[in-house]
Amino acid sequence: MSPRLGDTLAAINLATVALLVAALLFAATTLLLRLRNARKAARWRRVEAAWTPLLVEVLAGDRPPEELAARVAPADVLLFADFLLRFARRLRGAERGLLLRLARPCLPAVARRLASRNPERRARAVQTLALLGPETYGAELVRALDDRAPLVAMVAARALAAGRDPGHGAAVLAHLGRFGEWSPRYLASMLAGMGPEAGPALVDLLADSAAAPRLRAVAGDTLRLLKDLAAPGVAAAVLRAGQAAGAATDRELAASCLRLVAALGRPEHLESVRPLLASADDVIRAAATQALAQLAAGDAADTAALARAASDPSPWVALEGARGLRRLGALAALDALAASGGPGALVARQVRWEAAA
Repeated sequence: MSPRLGDTLAAINLATVALLVAALLFAATTLLLRLRNARKAARWRRVEAAWTPLLVEVLAGDRPPEELAARVAPADVLLFADFLLRFARRLRGAERGLLLRLARPCLPAVARRLASRNPERRARAVQTLALLGPETYGAELVRALDDRAPLVAMVAARALAAGRDPGHGAAVLAHLGRFGEWSPRYLASMLAGMGPEAGPALVDLLADSAAAPRLRAVAGDTLRLLKDLAAPGVAAAVLRAGQAAGAATDRELAASCLRLVAALGRPEHLESVRPLLASADDVIRAAATQALAQLAAGDAADTAALARAASDPSPWVALEGARGLRRLGALAALDALAASGGPGALVARQVRWEAAA
């Protein structure tokens, strides 16, 4: 056998042994993890079986909370917090008060997890403190808005918004720029959880020309969800300011303002809407057409504008225009468009079919 062939075979044997050792180590690690998880699951089942009947009796008033708390070993404090967390979302009133009383001794251990290197663990701690100790740990929840992990900051924002504390709501709005890449619909839903008390601050954000247009758009959508009656006038002013500046209107901000005007506005707000029917942006034209359709009183000029929109090259604009004609009762114009065979005929026929269905 040549020396070169011998070296090659030795290298192959060495690589085979290394792969075999790696496979054995991987299998051993997997087995250890499985055994650890099995032990953890068995421990969870054991303590849950011991705690559940006692918790039911505590909530029914048959036992004092301290009797259940005495059954929780120091090593099980975090498990007990997780156990209580499962019930916290469902309980209200006096029962919830008893649950929070039970949770109080566990919360310092939970709060220490805010310093964990694991972002999922920190997020879980924020969620637990928000549900089981929001009044005691409000400052920690606000600080979590600055957490280096976006997940932790978002969990904190969601929890603080749901708490409806005006001070916490202001903190969430001050950090809104951190969440600019999140879904605007999700952000609006989250902010709406702050309730009507957040309306003035959101109106200020919508009107703030120095703020990021995306965040102003989120404020507009939130005000629409909150049905804030002071907001449509501000939205109309934002639209007029954009037109007066002669600059291209930001799509998200304009569409948000138009949706707000369409949902809650009055006919006098239409002066800020009509110029946008000629926007080069399909999304803005569609939103402006929808607003016109909602607020128009049925005069000839508005009917003609909706008829033009119903023949728009954009199917979304055409659909809003045709539905606007139907809403105003301009069925003759809709029927003429449906029979024309031109642009918008198909959409007009669909809207007529919707009306007949």
